[in-house]
Amino acid sequence: MDTGSVVLIIVVAVVLLAGIVFAVRASGAKKKERDRGRAAELREQAAAQATGVQQREAHAEDASRAAERAREEAERLEAEAADRAAAAERERAEHQETMRAADELDPDVPSAAPTTTDTEAETRTGTHRATPAESSRTE
Repeated sequence: MDTGSVVLIIVVAVVLLAGIVFAVRASGAKKKERDRGRAAELREQAAAQATGVQQREAHAEDASRAAERAREEAERLEAEAADRAAAAERERAEHQETMRAADELDPDVPSAAPTTTDTEAETRTGTHRATPAESSRTE
């Protein structure tokens, strides 16, 4: 091989290497540009999602506040129910005491007369026992 051939081979090799380097750089630049475009699309998509996320968070907070109000209302109603039940029990006890006092004063009621609670139970079951005063009236 002569010097001219060697120089020609070296020049061709350098040109080929330069072409490869240029192609790699151009391809890298195109990839970077595509990546920038895709990143911009993703940012736009994320911005659109952010609005939806904020709305969903606001709805969740509203629901949480509504649930808390409902819990507070339920507690208030439970307390009111307990107060009413206690008042009813006091009234029942007062009623029974009044009935007992009336039975003690009534000369027609024997001293061993059933208590008001017994009388109420007999009325519900239909097993009422006649007092001596009631027995004498039916005869």
